[in-house]
Amino acid sequence: MNLDSKAPSGPIEQAWDKYRFEMKLVNPANKRKYSILVVGSGLAGASAAASLAELGYNVNCYCFQDSPRRAHSIAAQGGINAAKNYPNDGDSVYRLFYDTVKGGDFRAREHNVYRLAQISLNIIDQCVAQGVPFAREYSGYLTNRSFGGAQVSRTFYARGQTGQQLLLGAYQALERQVGLGTVRMFPRTEMLDLIVIDGRARGIVTRNLIDGKIETHLADAVVLGTGGYGNVFFLSTNAKGSNCTAIWRAYKRGALFANPCFTQIHPTCIPV
Repeated sequence: MNLDSKAPSGPIEQAWDKYRFEMKLVNPANKRKYSILVVGSGLAGASAAASLAELGYNVNCYCFQDSPRRAHSIAAQGGINAAKNYPNDGDSVYRLFYDTVKGGDFRAREHNVYRLAQISLNIIDQCVAQGVPFAREYSGYLTNRSFGGAQVSRTFYARGQTGQQLLLGAYQALERQVGLGTVRMFPRTEMLDLIVIDGRARGIVTRNLIDGKIETHLADAVVLGTGGYGNVFFLSTNAKGSNCTAIWRAYKRGALFANPCFTQIHPTCIPV
C-alpha cells in the first residue's frame, strides 16, 4: 500500500499557496451546478457547509443531533490560537507552526500544520464576522492570553465558553444559508455507509433516526466533519456520540486512517 498524505511538494512555506494557484478554478456561475454532502454540523461541518453554500454550491448537511447547536464542539473551553501577534511579543506564522509541531511530539503532518498556521489569522476574522463575542480590551480591540504552554500570547477566547460561542457563530452562518435555500439540513440522521464511485466518495447512505427510513444521497463530493472519536478508548470525557462511526465507514471503503491516538481528553480520565 502506498502511504501518500497528498501533501503538496516544494518548500513548506510556499507549498499550499503554489498548490492552490495551480488548482482548477470553478467559475462562480458554474458553482450552482455542483452539489456537496457535509456530514456533521459542529465547528467543522457547520462552517464548511455555510462557507461552501455562500460560494454558490448546493449543500446537504447531516447531523444525528436534534439541532446543529447540540454538536460536541460546545465542550471546547480554553480558546483558539492564531498568529496575529497583537501584543507584539514576537509571534508569527512560523512560530505557531513550530510550537504546534513541537506540541504534537513531532508526529503531525508539517505541511498541514503550516497551512493551519497560515489561515489562523483569517479564521479569527471570520468568527468575528459571524458574531462570536471574543473578549476585548477596554479600547475595543480583541484581547488574548497565553494558554496551553505557548511561549507567546496568541489565544483568543470568550470567557470559558469559547467552543459554545464559536459553535453559535457557525450555526448562525449555517442557518442563514438554510433560510436562503442553499443548504438543506438533515437533523436526526445517521450515516450508515459511504458510496465510492471510481475511487472517489460520491455519496452516503443514511438512516432517519425518527422513523428508521434508509435513503441514498449522491453528490459531486463528500465532506466528513464528524468530530472526535475519543470513545474508542475505555476512558473518555467526550460525549457518547463521539464514537468514530462515520470515519470508520470511510476507512472500510478504502480511506486511510492515521494517528488514532490523536484524541483529546480531560486529565480526570487518566487513572491514578
